[in-house]
Amino acid sequence: MMNPRPRPHGRHRGAIAALAALAVICLAPSHASAQRRGIVGRQAPPWQVDTWFQLPADSSSLNVQDYRGKVLYLYGFQSWCPGCHSRGFPTLVELIQRFKDDDRVAFVAIQTTFEGFATNTPSKALATAKQYNLSIPVGHSGIDGRRSGFLRDYRTGGTPWTIIIDSEGVVRFNDFHIDPDKAQHLIEQLLAEAPPTPTEASATGSTPPPATPLVVTLPPARGGQDRLGTPFPKADFDRWIQPIKTADATQPLETDPPTAGQGVTDRQKKPTLTLYRWWTDGCSFCHASLPAMEKMRTKYADAGLRVIGVYHPKPPRPVDDATIARTAADLGFHGDIAVDQNWSMLQQAYMQGKRRGATSISLLVDDRGVIRFVHPGPILFPSAKPEHAQPNSDYTLLDKAIGVLLKQHGSAQTPS
Repeated sequence: MMNPRPRPHGRHRGAIAALAALAVICLAPSHASAQRRGIVGRQAPPWQVDTWFQLPADSSSLNVQDYRGKVLYLYGFQSWCPGCHSRGFPTLVELIQRFKDDDRVAFVAIQTTFEGFATNTPSKALATAKQYNLSIPVGHSGIDGRRSGFLRDYRTGGTPWTIIIDSEGVVRFNDFHIDPDKAQHLIEQLLAEAPPTPTEASATGSTPPPATPLVVTLPPARGGQDRLGTPFPKADFDRWIQPIKTADATQPLETDPPTAGQGVTDRQKKPTLTLYRWWTDGCSFCHASLPAMEKMRTKYADAGLRVIGVYHPKPPRPVDDATIARTAADLGFHGDIAVDQNWSMLQQAYMQGKRRGATSISLLVDDRGVIRFVHPGPILFPSAKPEHAQPNSDYTLLDKAIGVLLKQHGSAQTPS
């Protein structure tokens, strides 16, 4: 968790030198507020780099457009930043090793100086790269007391800072930390999305398809976006409940259990996308949002979307199936219902021991089990009323993401 009023690290050196050595991240000045950090979903801007080292033999400079067609892992550091050495550089080195034989993935490191200009110098940037035996291009941005233009344009919060850019030049990750496994998963996802190169297309005799449509996600400041591009855990819910398939909640509950390994109607075939929405009774946000999930379900069911309403009682406690099913029906939801009685799946898939803003959240997962959209709750639904602008905007963004992903996966007859 970051200090809500960050100060440039290293201003008060003497008495707090020991504490500084333990710092994990170096925060940029407070004008780079949390709401402005990161530019996920936007076209990557040109780089403002003052000095380059270790360039390819035929290059005198580099810029982001030079990496079009590749997935680019871009690492921002300062040579004196403790977190850069304890986490950032080890992750970079590990990922370079994992993708050393894949020329579709590229790596660049840039020292983005915003403090300590006498120490975080161009020569120190090169020396730090050599300390880790890096042979990748290394840049330096920010000299003579002038803060890094790269840091400003990418709206980074300080160092260490990781940016992952897809083959179309769109920023897909932009934040302080990402562990090697999550980064590898995202990079592989972006490689799978990328159209074939001209060489690949020539070898197969195919015509390169148009650029992959962009799935626009929520900004990192909304919370929970660290789960994007990571695997959804095995769906090991406490139990499944047959939904009441009619809006009449007075109808008897279907009590026949699903055949082992098969499930209820919506689970008869593997879906292209699965939307999980955690909800509970007595929650006004859930009461407003669950009908919107039903709208998604009916709109995209034939195109390959499965919507699962995950019931998690507050506080965690036993609740009988009939009550859960009829509550869902009363709220207008008739899709699959899973029970997460002790919130164990919520913890694995989303909370992960972190302080989150809500538990009534939504996760959109593709057929490879990768989380592609995160709504951190607590509410979203379509509305034309000005006072509902945020819930409506969130609903619209999720709806567009579903449409784009279904088209990417070739689902037929995707609703317009």
